[in-house]
Amino acid sequence: MPSSRRYVKDRLDSYYNEVSAIILSRQNPASGLIPASVAITTHGDYRDAWIRDNVYSIMAVWGLALAYRRIDDDAGRAYELEHATIKCMRGILFAYMRQSHKVERFKNSQDVLDSLHAKYNTATGDTVVGDREWGHLQLDATSLFLLQLAQMTASGMLVIYTMDEVNFIQNLVFYIERAYRTPDYGVWERGDKLNHGMAELNSSSIGMVVAALQAINGINLFGARGGPSSVIHVLPDEITRNYTTLHSALPRESKSKEVDAAVLSVISFPAFAVSNPKLVAKTRNEIVKKLGGKYGFKRFLKDGHQTTVEDTSRLYYNAHELKIFEGIECEWPLFYTYMILDGLFRDDKRQVEEYRDRLEPLLVSSAFVPVFQEVEEQHSKRPIASKTRNGALSTSGRRNSSVVRRPRNLPPSGTKLVPELYIVALEDVDREREHPGSTKRYANENVPLVWAQSLYILGSLIQDDLLSPAELDPLNRRFLPFRPKEGSEVVVQMVFLAENAELQSKLATFGLETQTIETCAPITISPPSALRDAYMSLGENSKLGLSGRPNRPVGTLGTAKLYRCQGRLYAFLPHFMDKEEFYLVSDNNYLVSMVEQELAFVKNHWWYSGRPTMVIMLTNEMLGGIVSSKESETQRWRYNHRDSKRNLLNFVMSLRSGMCGGVRVRVSRLTEIISTACFESLDFMVSPESEGETEDWHSVLKGEWHNPEIQKLQSETTHENGHPPRTPRGRSLRRRSSGEMSSFVSSGVTKSPLKSPFYTEEPMSYDSESISLREQIEANMAKLELGPAATDTSRSPVRGISSNRATRGTLGVVTGSMERINDLKADGRRGSYTFDVNDMDLKGSQASVTTVADPEKLRSDQKLPQNVVISSERNGSGLTNVLTLNLGDSSNVQAAIELLNVSTNIYDQIDLLHYLYSCHGLDFSIGQLGTTRSLLEEVYTKAMHMKEWSIVRQVAGLLKKSVNSLTSNVSDLLIRGKPIGIGFGSQEYFITNPLSPEALSELIYKHCASDVREAPLVQEILTYLGSLIRSTATIFDGIQRIRTYFFIIAMREEISRLKGCDEEEAVEHMMQLSPYEMKMLLNAVLSCKDQGDSSADSSVGLSTTYRWRNISERELTHENKLKMTSNVILPSKLVVKAQSGGNTGGNFAKIDIIRDKSQALVSAIFGRGLNVTVLDPLDGAIIESASFDTHFSSSESYEFVKMIEHVDVGSIVVVVAQDDCTEKLSQAAKEACESLGSAKIRQLQFRDSWCLIGEKGATQGSVPEAHVPSSENSPTPMLSHTFDLVAKRKKTLASISGGQVSVYDGGMMPSNGKWIRRRKNDGALNRAPTEFYSRVWKILSKCQGIVIGREFLPSDPTVSERTPEELNFALQVESYLDVIRDPAERQICVECLMVISRMVERNPEIQINSGPLDLTKIIRDAIASFWVKWVSSKSSEIVTAFISSAESPALNPDGKNTSFEKNERLARRLFFDLAQEGNEGTMSYLAKSSVRLSFDLSWLDDKDNRASKGEADDSMMKNGGTVNVE
Repeated sequence: MPSSRRYVKDRLDSYYNEVSAIILSRQNPASGLIPASVAITTHGDYRDAWIRDNVYSIMAVWGLALAYRRIDDDAGRAYELEHATIKCMRGILFAYMRQSHKVERFKNSQDVLDSLHAKYNTATGDTVVGDREWGHLQLDATSLFLLQLAQMTASGMLVIYTMDEVNFIQNLVFYIERAYRTPDYGVWERGDKLNHGMAELNSSSIGMVVAALQAINGINLFGARGGPSSVIHVLPDEITRNYTTLHSALPRESKSKEVDAAVLSVISFPAFAVSNPKLVAKTRNEIVKKLGGKYGFKRFLKDGHQTTVEDTSRLYYNAHELKIFEGIECEWPLFYTYMILDGLFRDDKRQVEEYRDRLEPLLVSSAFVPVFQEVEEQHSKRPIASKTRNGALSTSGRRNSSVVRRPRNLPPSGTKLVPELYIVALEDVDREREHPGSTKRYANENVPLVWAQSLYILGSLIQDDLLSPAELDPLNRRFLPFRPKEGSEVVVQMVFLAENAELQSKLATFGLETQTIETCAPITISPPSALRDAYMSLGENSKLGLSGRPNRPVGTLGTAKLYRCQGRLYAFLPHFMDKEEFYLVSDNNYLVSMVEQELAFVKNHWWYSGRPTMVIMLTNEMLGGIVSSKESETQRWRYNHRDSKRNLLNFVMSLRSGMCGGVRVRVSRLTEIISTACFESLDFMVSPESEGETEDWHSVLKGEWHNPEIQKLQSETTHENGHPPRTPRGRSLRRRSSGEMSSFVSSGVTKSPLKSPFYTEEPMSYDSESISLREQIEANMAKLELGPAATDTSRSPVRGISSNRATRGTLGVVTGSMERINDLKADGRRGSYTFDVNDMDLKGSQASVTTVADPEKLRSDQKLPQNVVISSERNGSGLTNVLTLNLGDSSNVQAAIELLNVSTNIYDQIDLLHYLYSCHGLDFSIGQLGTTRSLLEEVYTKAMHMKEWSIVRQVAGLLKKSVNSLTSNVSDLLIRGKPIGIGFGSQEYFITNPLSPEALSELIYKHCASDVREAPLVQEILTYLGSLIRSTATIFDGIQRIRTYFFIIAMREEISRLKGCDEEEAVEHMMQLSPYEMKMLLNAVLSCKDQGDSSADSSVGLSTTYRWRNISERELTHENKLKMTSNVILPSKLVVKAQSGGNTGGNFAKIDIIRDKSQALVSAIFGRGLNVTVLDPLDGAIIESASFDTHFSSSESYEFVKMIEHVDVGSIVVVVAQDDCTEKLSQAAKEACESLGSAKIRQLQFRDSWCLIGEKGATQGSVPEAHVPSSENSPTPMLSHTFDLVAKRKKTLASISGGQVSVYDGGMMPSNGKWIRRRKNDGALNRAPTEFYSRVWKILSKCQGIVIGREFLPSDPTVSERTPEELNFALQVESYLDVIRDPAERQICVECLMVISRMVERNPEIQINSGPLDLTKIIRDAIASFWVKWVSSKSSEIVTAFISSAESPALNPDGKNTSFEKNERLARRLFFDLAQEGNEGTMSYLAKSSVRLSFDLSWLDDKDNRASKGEADDSMMKNGGTVNVE
């Protein structure tokens, strides 16, 4: 290509004429805005100025201006083009600024009616339609404007002139920064594809937001001459939330659109928002594959816009209408221009040439466009100038130039224009549907689409080498600067502070060096709320009515920077340590997991210069009570999951090794890491008017530290060492529930659904009278008992349930719902606390009197007030004096207040406060004690300190507390396509779009009211799920919806299974779990599919060892048979691995526990000294895990000895040394190691590597052991030992029960309960296999519908309205499956559908019978076939004994009737425990039944090689294959 200056200038002039005629000629001279088109069609008036179209249109003008910069432009065209660009951008800015009030409202509400308008009057910049008359909320358009503003400013063009404009731009950042949780109407202004005005989360919008936030962050809008006040600030956590949301959503566009061509602008020019090259390629390929055509790309599937069959009289589509658009969607050449630019920026010449060749035939010559024809005609008819007598030129008496100029709005002859779209002619619609791509399409009248023409010109400028990609992208976004560099390693700097000098001194005795706030000078340490408050002044402008950044927390990435303001330095604590709102971080173990999680988060998303710095404040509440075992009355290792203080200390000590879960960390003093830290300026806080006045902004940045309030309630008597007793005595109140049952009382239900055995194994009705789940719920709930059944409370290990609770009758419902009090009174079922006065802890009283016959004597002895009502009731043990407080009944309020004044038991206090709350609300004044609210806050703080989590959750429910990060965690689930269901039954409500924190909290407390603790628990679960889906998204595979009630039920069932208790006790166990234990339990339930036959990890405090130790008392029947009531699935093989790195060998300790190929998490935090894990020798469960710093303290050796003494003989004990363990290792500790079989413990020297896989009672030298001296500078070899758990169990059981095991539980279940447990778990979690929903769609396309009971999923309009991979279709299928009450049967239905789809796919010649596909009949037939075969394979004696022990005597008294009808429930249970694969797997039976009942086999008549129909059945069954439901 010639490169002479003349040639270049001629080419640029040619483009100039084109741009002038097509774009600049349309730009309004006053406003600077450009109409989208001059066309007025049946589809709308395009003369208005759309924001998106304006930005894209002016890009060609800006690009041409940059091209003119290359040459010595003496005609001033570069200046002209630059300022035309500026005028357009400022026209958009002025139109936006007139709606500053909407920006202010939208920042807080995210309401579609508060959004900026999407289009404006071209001449004036005024709005043209109302707030409700258009889908105005289009975050991609606003973001595109900000992105181009940043790029243009970086290129040297100044668009912003005043501080008012700077403040407005800053507020636009706040306007878009929550796009990850803000549904909008998207690029096409329609929301969901049904065009019903339903906003959606759109990847194209979120991607453009990501690009805008990344691009404009740190841009000085005044250019090189600007100061700190004109710099735009974007908080890193807001970028990251949008970034992770986008990457998790692609290639999907939204719930209703599985793919959209608009995403091309996100993965390439102009956004370049996706950093993962593989994801970019995958998304591009999906668009090309599903949307590509001869005339361009479809916008999305089933898009009816401007098709000839579309009804233009309305903006929306009717039901079933989308089907008529399938295959005839309009194709847009616009997207070819994106593909050309994408190829140019990636230097993919092949792609550029391919799409150039495709685009050229589609372009329309300007000579054939009416608007340009008119201009040409006007030019040709122009009068010729003639000279007058005085020599002047004249035309019709008007003075004119002697030069005949080409009109500015006429493009060069034959200019190629890009049409908006190509349409299938009405007469060709049927042919196009039958043979896609066979018909010729025609362009609509909107030629050119200026947006597309602009991008076409940019591509041509680059291809002609007149412009480079670098000039169009001065911020270098094409190089993905926000992608972590391969091979680079983020080092997180950590600083630990002590709350005061006393704690600092205490921690120093453990070898932990810390600082106090005072010793960090000159750096000021501030709480996270101070940084939040500082940013609230950013962008504040009273003239525009803008308040600055909303009151939102600053995330971990934001607090990981150090800040500078006018020369002063500030460091802020991380937000996740803020205890102002919720209780989660009061659990040290949970705090440790949060620190690990946040460290990994920072490592993965740190894109900034300098190292991240995390400042952690250690408080007395966290670590203040650590004492040695000789000083304490408790053995802290006995409850390792509750010894959170020691675990936290060990964790902090372990960070000195420089690694934490794969993250490099450096622990140091704050002043030593300043030089390598990342700094951010806060100089924007200092306005020119207040310069020199430092008090205001410094006081804000310094923040206010939370000071605990003075306690008003009495406390338990403390020990002599000043520490409260570890476990308070149980309630004096006899309390049957802590629930709010307002949602269920009206239905006659008085037992919390959380405690009700809702799941049933009864078969569904298979006749025509079978009913659906929604009807069954009401019927089932109406039959629930009025209160929990009496149980043997001596078995319950739950703290907080008094051992003297009533065992006769029922006590009704406890409810604190004020709006239901009148209903409760009218119904006669008040919630009540029955108060055992004898058993109260009263201030100043002596030992409690257990039985008092004279109530008045009791009143005198206990000094009770006269208005306390004391009544006597007689039970089996004699007289008991009780006070009954009915919730909502205010007759005993004064008595409750008097008791509250003298009570010291925290359980009594919370129940009395709950009663007072139910009567008078939170603001009721209780004398000198304060209000109910303040006292509940006091109990809340006290319960957190005492780790009484059930009380904590109860108070949190009464105070309606909310998790700070709840909204972001819910958003993380929603944007990954996981709608969230809260509540139960008719109260269940599905959250499908992100909500504000206030709205979300209100919904949860409204729909989760069956137990006052349920709403806080639901918030916990959603928080844990959000954390898990970010870190381990694979465990959610197949889970389409998050139904919190069923998650809780699955967790309850896991506890009930392991503990062998009923539903009520399991709920109480669960409520007392710490947040960390709850998170681990949830993780165990979610991981069940990967841990098929392993028990839940003992980190949740659910060790299975108690079953073996108490077996003779609880599980031996009178026939001396062992019956495992909890149905625990026991592993057969245990592999233990251990390795020590000592000090010089790597300074680490490693223990791996593998049970039947499933790895168990060792929850202890390894640290210096001896790290110990104790395993149950019968099932491999982790009983205890602890770490003992025997280098630092001899008391640690003492604790180690006591632990080994406690361990049962035969228990497996793994001991691994880290750093040094010998300095204070006592003689008794060495003997303890020898009792485990160690022969080398006495050879250990300073900092040696040593590990042992021992067994209590083993002889020395008989167990695996390794020792490497420190002088060798290497770790020990990896020890590994395999234990045969089956052999150990047989030996143990033989010694207990003589080897007699019940037939029912001793092996008759096909998979020993493994598969039925897995199916129940997966069913409760609504888990489905890969490609399940698309396969269901294919089945529906081949039959009339699918039937389960009376529920019918029709083929039409489901198939016509939905696409196979559409999220809304998956949700529709899930809603349909809700009819199945038994979660195991739900999974069998899923397997059945997968089998049918496989057979249809592999046998295309067969057809499904006419009529609906009845799954219930297929499944019942398969179970019946299995039962007949199973009975025939066993001896009659075994079958009879099995039936007798398994079935209810009323159903089959002697067990001799082996018919399927009499034993259907048992047959179902056995069938549900079959494996999937194999000749005797569920899929084999389901395939055969499907062929018999649902397939048309008439094609067999044409098959000569088929010997029989049975052979065909077998062949099809084999072709059906197996289904992986994982």
